[in-house]
Amino acid sequence: MQAQSISSHSGNETNSFLELISKIFLVLNLAVYAGFTVAFILFPIPLASAIGYTIHSSAALADFRAMYSGLCFGVGLLVYNGLVKPDFRSSAILLSVASAAGLFFARLYTLFIDGPGNEYIYLSMATEIVSVFLGVWLLKKIGKS
Repeated sequence: MQAQSISSHSGNETNSFLELISKIFLVLNLAVYAGFTVAFILFPIPLASAIGYTIHSSAALADFRAMYSGLCFGVGLLVYNGLVKPDFRSSAILLSVASAAGLFFARLYTLFIDGPGNEYIYLSMATEIVSVFLGVWLLKKIGKS
C-alpha cells in the first residue's frame, strides 16, 4: 500500500513539473509573439530596415504589418489560450513547435539557396531549434502522463 502512494506521489510531481515547464514554454512563446505584434505594428519601417526590407508603398506597409504583427497576434492569442486552458495546452505547444519548425526550415532553405544571413537570422534559428526540441519533448511527455 505504501509503495502505491509513493508511486502516485512521484507521478504527481512529474505532472506538476511538466505543467510548469509547459507553462514556461508557452509564456516564452507568447512573449515573442506579443513582442513582434507590438513592435511591428508600431515601428514597422525601422524594423523592416533593420532586417533589410525597404517599404515603398502603403500596400507594402499593410502587408508587412499583417505578416509580422497581425499573424503574430493570431498565433499569440492561440498560445495564450493554451496557457490559460489546460485542455488546449497540447494544441498550443504543437502550434508553437510547428511555427518554429516552419520558420527554421524557411531560413535554412534561404541560407542554402541564397547565401549567409546575419546575426538576427542565426539567433532566430537557434531559438527556433530550441523551441522545436523542447516542444516535441513536452508533447511526448504530456502524451505519456
